[in-house]
Amino acid sequence: MSFILALICAFCAFIYLGLCGFFFVTQRSFIYFPCQKQNYTVDQIQVNTGQALVQLSASNLKSKRAILYFGGNAEDVSVSLPEYSQRIADVAIYMVHYRGYGHSTGNPSEKGLRHDALAIYRHLKKNHVDILVIGRSLGTSLAIDVAAEFEPKGLLLITPFDSVQAIAQRVVPFLPIRLLLRDSYLSIDFAPNVQCPTLILAASNDELIPKENTMRLIKKFPEEVATLQVIQETDHNSISNSTLYWSSVCHFINKSFGLL
Repeated sequence: MSFILALICAFCAFIYLGLCGFFFVTQRSFIYFPCQKQNYTVDQIQVNTGQALVQLSASNLKSKRAILYFGGNAEDVSVSLPEYSQRIADVAIYMVHYRGYGHSTGNPSEKGLRHDALAIYRHLKKNHVDILVIGRSLGTSLAIDVAAEFEPKGLLLITPFDSVQAIAQRVVPFLPIRLLLRDSYLSIDFAPNVQCPTLILAASNDELIPKENTMRLIKKFPEEVATLQVIQETDHNSISNSTLYWSSVCHFINKSFGLL
């Protein structure tokens, strides 16, 4: 009987270790969903970050004011650019294609994307007096990192989270995520260093980022730095279809640049 029990325990341990190994090897395929190369209809530039050639979809490049945008993990930012350009006049807009996305070289990783984000901001600062940083979903972690390092004119976060580690642990609570995860995106570690005005837009029915994870992040910002606005009757992806979303985005950008 004890021998059979030992075999069952050994088999269960083997299966569990196999699951851990599978997650460790394949985890980045669950985080990053690179958009394929294509013939783009909007302007493209490349920035050499020292580790990769990173593609940016861009518009209105001669303006002294600029927006630096970090998108979601499956977002084709070249598709997002036209609507921003139409709604936000007289401001240069740069949208980052992460490593391995579009025509950007390399493979995506937290360390690599953070390096690129800081390098791109430094590059843009050579030509633009004022820069506002926007992040959406995964991109909010990079945007917070940049804002903590450089203090831009403003920081706009769309459906942000406290950490990928916390989100992943909710999805697979039976795995030791902290030990296995290579890209943790601990936004809560950078938020206390952000000093610029920050607007957080959350979806009322976000199926990917629970409210408590967003609130945990907000509490990490210095007092009176971050403002939360919940866009009702929207989810993680549909939030940008809301009229209130766009009015909030445009108002915050214009106010940050002193255009009101």
